[in-house]
Amino acid sequence: MRSAQSVNLNNMGKIVNNIALVPVEQETNSRQFRPNPDSLFNASSLAKEYKKDVYGYIRSQKVKDFVLGVSVEYGLDPELEFTDKGNIVRIISGGTAPGTWMHLDIFIKFLGWLDPKLERDFLKNAFAANRKQEDPLQRQLAEMEAGIKTLRKKLSRNPLYKDLLREEKEAAALQKEIDKGQKSWRQNMLKEVKKALDNPNRRIAE
Repeated sequence: MRSAQSVNLNNMGKIVNNIALVPVEQETNSRQFRPNPDSLFNASSLAKEYKKDVYGYIRSQKVKDFVLGVSVEYGLDPELEFTDKGNIVRIISGGTAPGTWMHLDIFIKFLGWLDPKLERDFLKNAFAANRKQEDPLQRQLAEMEAGIKTLRKKLSRNPLYKDLLREEKEAAALQKEIDKGQKSWRQNMLKEVKKALDNPNRRIAE
């Protein structure tokens, strides 16, 4: 069990929250969809916009059980939840950032509680942004292909490279003929074997 202190979820959030987070294009303030350094979202401000009681939401036993389950799953201390040291649900009284702050796992459910359309639009925008993010491997592959193309272009100016391509083409054609001949030879051998099996007195041609 973790010691009685909050855990910075900034690094963990990069793994758990593996979708891009973008503001939903609605009348709500876009900053409410930007997580703080601990990857927590301001639920209180958003609830105020929708004239709903965030405390009424988190008092639900179903919500409490979910939050505690997520906390245990991430190896965090469930006793810290719903306090100012919470990692999934943090409640802060006073200071520069008061209110209820939620990790993405519960924040998405909270959006659905406020307005199902808000949750749907949030996820739609998030996944759309995620698809636009460039895959590092795809970028690396594109760079390699561009390098190969450039190299081929440079080599094409060298007469020796042209000779190499011609030799490779001729070798490929010869290999094709060899494969064709071997296939024909195997087919003939199979026919001879079949004939020999059908006629035990006939010897297989050498």
